[in-house]
Amino acid sequence: MTVYNGEDARRKIGQSANHTRFTFDPPGRVSMPMLILTLLLVTFGLVMLFSASMAVGYTYEKNPLFYIMAQGKFTLFGIAAIIILTFIPVRWYDHIPFVALAYAITLGLVVYTKFKGEVIGGSRRWITIGSQKFQPSELAKIALIFCIAGYRSFIVKLRKNGHLRVKSARAQSYLDCIVDIVVPVCLLMICLIFVFLQPHMSFFIIMLVLSFVCLLVSGIPLKSWIDGGLILLLTALLSGVMFMSFTTFQQKDDLLGNYQHVFTRLDIFATLNESDTGTETGDSSEKSAASDDEVYQSRQSMIAIGSGGLQGVGFGESRQKYQYLPAAHNDYVYAIICEELGFVGGVSVILLFLAFLIGGLNIAWHAKSDFTRILAVGYTCLIVIQAFFNIGVSIGVIPPTGITLPFFSYGGSADLFFLGAAGVLLGISKSGVKQDKKKKQEKKNGNTDIDSRRRNERAY
Repeated sequence: MTVYNGEDARRKIGQSANHTRFTFDPPGRVSMPMLILTLLLVTFGLVMLFSASMAVGYTYEKNPLFYIMAQGKFTLFGIAAIIILTFIPVRWYDHIPFVALAYAITLGLVVYTKFKGEVIGGSRRWITIGSQKFQPSELAKIALIFCIAGYRSFIVKLRKNGHLRVKSARAQSYLDCIVDIVVPVCLLMICLIFVFLQPHMSFFIIMLVLSFVCLLVSGIPLKSWIDGGLILLLTALLSGVMFMSFTTFQQKDDLLGNYQHVFTRLDIFATLNESDTGTETGDSSEKSAASDDEVYQSRQSMIAIGSGGLQGVGFGESRQKYQYLPAAHNDYVYAIICEELGFVGGVSVILLFLAFLIGGLNIAWHAKSDFTRILAVGYTCLIVIQAFFNIGVSIGVIPPTGITLPFFSYGGSADLFFLGAAGVLLGISKSGVKQDKKKKQEKKNGNTDIDSRRRNERAY
């Protein structure tokens, strides 16, 4: 019979309680660098949005504070979400019913948007809830990363409990690649295809990249990658052949017509970067098909960035925001930052996001479970990748995408979801630090016990 002392008994009781009910962890230490970075990005973003939106607010809403007040409301909700998510133990989310519910809600929203959503700018991406317009794809970014993390955590738990095992080595290999690669990719593609058909190409590309990154850090063996990749490739080729065989020429033409804006954006990018030789010779065959009206926005963005110089024209002194640069408070807010704060301001934004990337990856490094590690990497990369996509569009190195700059661009729902992702990151940092301290304490207690036994042995 094993006899426990008082401390051991209390530890056993606490462990059993954690398995039977939801309990709050003792107060841990939140990553202060990430907290400070998040607050800096939010504050900096609100200040620059105020400057960029004054003109358009006065023109269309007769109130220069209209957009900053609307954004501020969602920011307050986002900060409240950060506080709540920071203190809720992350392990509460790590349950497959929550994952299944999140996936079902996400799929339902994107399907509804495809067929019943509101068309803005040639794309059906919005639904209206009361007086607020809501873009489900912004929620889908957060939810799908959560689903990947939850699915991988569920699979790891099943294997630890002896499930998903077969006697044949070859059959085990096939089972592993299907469970690890084929199933999650197929589930993701069901959602992504409906978003792709809205059409929303930029979201599709970003989520493909993020999904690959999340699966890459989940510890999937190389053999599963190879076997699963081959299965998916053959499936894609077969689906492509069937599509080409069973669709008429008119159906194919109509489908391509839905993505005419994609080809237009590629033409815009080519026009901005076409050689001087083709322009000077007047050879129209070498010039892009994009018209002056189509490239106007991108050129005005580059004019704004160029006119800022080293130190900028001064805060609030932008000229491009007075109806010269469309979407100055939204997709092209980075151009206004560079115009008003110059090269210094533009580089400062980039450095803040780079610091956010380093901080987020550091949190992922110290995460103590597959679930929290994938969440940390996914949410960090989501914010940073989207930021650099937006910056790339503003400076003309990436074709126009319609992607906002996190924490800076106007968009209440997107801002709320990004702040929620930051709250989850801070919660993971708190959990990771706490567990690190716990392990150190246990190691210290173990060393103390060894020293005590040695002293007792010497005494006898």
